[in-house]
This record gives sequence, C-alpha cells and structure tokens, in this order.
Amino acid sequence: MSTMPDKWLDAAEVCRHTLRLQDERGFHAATCWRAESFRSSQGRPMTVRRALALNEVLARCDLPLLPGELLLGSGIGRLASAGDETGLAAAREYLAGIGSRHFGTHFDHLAPDYPTLLAVGIGGLRERAAASLARHSEAERRVFLESVIVALDGLSAHVGRWSQAAAKQAAEGGEWASLLKAQSGMLERLATAPPATFWEALQLVLLVHCAFQLDERYAMAFGRLDQYLHPFYLEDRKAGRLTTEQAQALLDHFFAKVAHRGDIQNICLGGLTPEGEDATNDLSYLCLEACRRIGQPGGNVTARIHAHTPPEFLHKCAAVIRTGIGFPALFNDEVEISALVEQGYPLQEARDYCFVGCIECFLPGRMAPWADSRFNLLRCLALALWHGRDPLTDTQAGPDTGEPQTWEQLYQAFLVQMRTGLATHIRAIQAMEQEAEDRAGDLTSPLLSALVADCLERGLDVNAGGARWPANYGVAGMGIGCTADSLAALRRFVYEEPRFTLEQVRAMLAADFAGFAAEHRLLLEEAPKYGNDDDTVDLLARRVAADFGRECLKYRTAQGGHFWALMGANISNIPAGREVGATPDGRLAGQPLSDAASPTFGRDRHGPTAVVRSVAKLDYRLAPGGNVVNMKFHPTALAGRRGLEALAALVRTCFDLGGAQLQFNTTDSALLREAMAHPERHRSLVVRVSGFSAYFVGLDRAVQEDILARTEHRSVV
Repeated sequence: MSTMPDKWLDAAEVCRHTLRLQDERGFHAATCWRAESFRSSQGRPMTVRRALALNEVLARCDLPLLPGELLLGSGIGRLASAGDETGLAAAREYLAGIGSRHFGTHFDHLAPDYPTLLAVGIGGLRERAAASLARHSEAERRVFLESVIVALDGLSAHVGRWSQAAAKQAAEGGEWASLLKAQSGMLERLATAPPATFWEALQLVLLVHCAFQLDERYAMAFGRLDQYLHPFYLEDRKAGRLTTEQAQALLDHFFAKVAHRGDIQNICLGGLTPEGEDATNDLSYLCLEACRRIGQPGGNVTARIHAHTPPEFLHKCAAVIRTGIGFPALFNDEVEISALVEQGYPLQEARDYCFVGCIECFLPGRMAPWADSRFNLLRCLALALWHGRDPLTDTQAGPDTGEPQTWEQLYQAFLVQMRTGLATHIRAIQAMEQEAEDRAGDLTSPLLSALVADCLERGLDVNAGGARWPANYGVAGMGIGCTADSLAALRRFVYEEPRFTLEQVRAMLAADFAGFAAEHRLLLEEAPKYGNDDDTVDLLARRVAADFGRECLKYRTAQGGHFWALMGANISNIPAGREVGATPDGRLAGQPLSDAASPTFGRDRHGPTAVVRSVAKLDYRLAPGGNVVNMKFHPTALAGRRGLEALAALVRTCFDLGGAQLQFNTTDSALLREAMAHPERHRSLVVRVSGFSAYFVGLDRAVQEDILARTEHRSVV
C-alpha cells in the first residue's frame, strides 16, 4: 500500500515539462513500430495482431520520467524528435493496407470503465477474460478473448516498464530517490493488482489513459473522475494516510500531466448519483482547484448542474471560469437525463452520464465509441430560396421546391431541403459505417473492449455487439441563430409587412447587398434577432432545432444506435459560412454561420439575461448528443463576490428555464486584439473556442476573429 511522500515537485514544473515534451516531438515513431509488428505477425488472427501491434508500442515507447513528479506516465512517448521519414512513409502505406477504424467509424471518443478497472485491477480484468474464454466455445469469440488477454498482458508489462524505470532512477540516488523507490513498488503492484489508495488509483487511471494515447486514440475521456476516485479518498482520509493538501497535490500533478496541446480529455464533475442524490463531493472542488492552478487547455472540464447542486459548487465553477481558461463548461442535469431516458436508457444509467470529446453526451464504460459530423442548416434555407439551386456553384443541389406563396410554404420548402440534405448526409455516414461493420472481426480494439461493459462477458469487440449500448452518431446542426434570423426577416418583410418580393430578396443576396445599403440596414436593424428574448424569432429557432432533431432521430447507425442531433460546430461554422452566399438576416456572403446554439455574434443586443431566456426556449431533449452556447463577459462583469453570484444566478436562470449548456470567455477583447498584433507576448493566453479551450495565438486567424466577434457583455444582468 502506497503512502504519500513528504515532498514533491511543484506542479507548475510538471506542466512545463509536459508541454516541452509536446513541443519538441513530432516524428510518429509508433507508426513504424506498429508496422513492424504487423509484418512479423502475419498468419495470426487479425484481432491478435492488433493487440500485438499495440504491445509493440507499449514495449518500445519512450518513458519520459521527471524525478519529483507524483504521477508517472505519458502518451507522448509514441513520438520522437526525429526519425526516418522514408521509413515512416513506407509504414503508413503498409498500415493503410491493413486498415483500421477512425473517428468517423467509432475508434475513440470514449470514456472507459474506470470504476471496474479500479475495483479489480489489470489482473482482475485478465481473470475475467480468461473465465469468459473458458465459457465460450465459438471460435470467433474465443480468438477475440485471446486477443484481449494478449492486450492486457501488454498493458501489465508496460506498467512494469515504468516500475523498472523508476527503480533505475532511484538507484542513482539524489533528492527524489525515496519517492522514486516508492513509485517503483507501487507500479510493480499495479501491473496486476487493483489499487489500494487514492494515489494508486489516480496513478493507474493515468497510465491506462496514456496507453490509449499510445494507441493513437484521441479525445479519450476520464468520465466522472470525482465519483470513482471518491471512495479511495474517503478511505485514505479515514485511515490517516492522506491530507486534503496531499490530495490537492496529486490532482494538481494529474492536471499538469494531461496538459497536452491538441488533445481533448474530458473530465466530468458533480451532477447526480445513479440513485438521484447530489454527487458533489470534496474531490469535485479539488479538481476545480487543480484546473484553476494549472490553467492549461488540456483536461477539458465539464460540470453537471442540477436543482440541488450546492451553491458553493456553482460559485467555485464561476471562480474558475473567470480566470479566462474557459473551464468548466456547465450542463443541465434535468435536461440531459430526461433526454437520455426518452431515448430508452435506464434512469440509473442516464443519471451517470458524462462527456467525451468536447460536449458529446456518453454513458461511461457502457457505450461503443462516439462519432459525429456537421450539417449546414443555413444552406438549406438558401436552397429553398433558390428553387434547390446553389447560387454559389450554380448547380442543382436539392429538389426544386418552387416559389413559396405563403410563409408556411417557405418554411415547408426549407424543411424539404433540410430533410433531403440530411438523408443524403446520413446515408453517406451509414455506408462508411457499414464498410467498417463488414470488417468488424478484423477492425477490433482488444484493450479498449476490456474496459467496456459487457464485452468480456459476451466475448465480443466493443464495435461488434460487445458493448452494452451500440455506438451513437451525432450530427451537429450548424447555424441555428442565423437560420432563425433569416426566416424571421423573410416572414416579416416578405409576407407579414411586405417590403420585398422573394425575387427582390434574391437580387439583394446575389449582389451581396452591393447597391442595397438601405435594404441591408433594414434587414440588420429592424428584423427580429434570436438572442434578445423575442418570441417572434426565438420560437422559430425552437422550431428549426426541433424539426432537425426529430429528423435525425428517424435514423439508426450501422450498429443499431441513434443518430442524435447536436447544436454545436466547434470551428466548423467558419468554413461552413463559405458555403453560403449572403442571407436575409443581413449576413454577407462567406461570413461564418452563427455558432452552435448561440445567437449570431453581435445580434444579441439586450444583455445576457435576454440571451439565456432566448436559448432556453429550444427543446434540447431533441438534441441529446450535446449542445453549446458560448457567452463572453468583460472581466469587470465578474469581479468580486457580486460577480461570482451574478454569474451563478445567470446559470440558474438559464437552467431553470430549460437551457442545456453554457460556457464562457472572460478575456477582455482589447487583450485579444493585442495578442493578435503581438502573439509573441501572449503565448500562454487561453480562451474557450467552442467545445474546447486553446491557446489563442495558436488559432487560425479566422477563428481568432470569430472569437473576437462574440458579443462582450459588461454586465451579467
């Protein structure tokens, strides 16, 4: 049993070390190692070959050990600072012939079953696989279970490598020798045995997470970290093995270790227990504090909020948000849980939801991997206006829906274009998925399957019927705000208070409003705009989102899972805007679409309370995959205790009204402009982009401008 040392390295140095490693390495050495393994294992079952290929990486990867860090492990070891580019190209070509799944065919974006891992350890998982192997007689299941055992043996050996590395470093003496010796002993036990302390539990979770990174799996989530680690924390505190300060130090080091540029590793905090009680605990607060202290984009933190969430927890969330890091994003339990139950998931499992990737809703350790794509809603309206022709390409991109004579006919034309386009979009996804499903016996994930219920019991891969719940696929409807604004403008100025005919509107749009300054001003300033608590447009946004959500729910994935609507875009609203010419809301050709479920930036003119009242009118139960509402506050709006309480009250108002999600930028626009002009002075500036945070100066210029364009509220009310 491992007990905490008396001293350790400052977490800030651990973070700097992690980021330095990330910066200096770019050669994909693991690709070459995998290719070597596949070449040497020809003739064996493909699922075993895949397990062996990962084992080769686990056996050869670098182990970047920083003496004094409390937690060992790294996914960066798959990369090298330099290598044979010709050999890498040959390895990639060879692996392309082998084939593999990818994000679109359900490869990563999964929250593993860490509670079971902590309960039984790597050795316990191996015993379960072996017991299942003894029960099954079907050749395919037996071969798969054998590959799982091979994968777990490789993971165990990898943990042992870390033990040996720590022992070797300890033998050299020095300031951290006793800590390294303790870590070596801990890792030797964790190679097979379950953890017995909070330190051991956190160490094992990190090492397994890093193993998935070594397997090139991106956006793997930690799930409900504060829930499954809490029993270890309580037992250690009861036994006098752990102080609050020591637990905080461990979590500080954990957040420092996951501070990888370019990976999105979601950590879910708070919410309800499966039994319906408040789940907020001491670790919920300690994780938020670790997030605040480290202040880096890695470790995407999401807090679940419900009617009985302690005010102190919401205030702590607000305190971390106002640092500018963009964490945590906030989700409404009442909306998400009811949406999951409506989709057929048992209530207790629905209450245990978390997030993968940016904001995608997921049942940890029970689902096959998530995947998603983007769909341009505003383009559907453009097609409805132009008889199904795309005015930018002058091609017939949708059915000819004629010349609408009434407002309702116009809306129905939009629906036809949306449904037609969505059907085409989803059929392409289903075909791509089916190609992977036809090779499910070859495209396996032995190690991942060991950490998804009920793969071991069924003797089946996570994507071949092993997971308790099949894979879901999200389709993000982009441009809710500008689509609703455009529909509202057409309803008012073409049908209700006629100022233009549709033909005249098309002439303005074709000219990108050149020569139509007065008309452009009218559409921008007099037509209602979503985000101002105006039912004439907000209920149109609700109708568009609901019709899109219902249409997605008509389809099933190749595995039998759901197609779920999302209201998100990440940064895809920017290139999506280039697919659409000028639109009736006054938007110019090529400008970005409105972001996710947010109002079009700059069109929300009546303050943040009006914004949350608008966005809360949408029925988010019809978009169970996840949602994003971006808001931006000047730092002075959140200053002091009053600022924290005001932000917490705004969140409560939004969620009480039925809003599903809120996330915030709190960086002064003047500072953003300064960073754009002098990036060398602001390399550490972090902002919330959409479903993730990032270093501002590392973003594409168009993304920077999109963030800058967000309405900056100087008051929370």
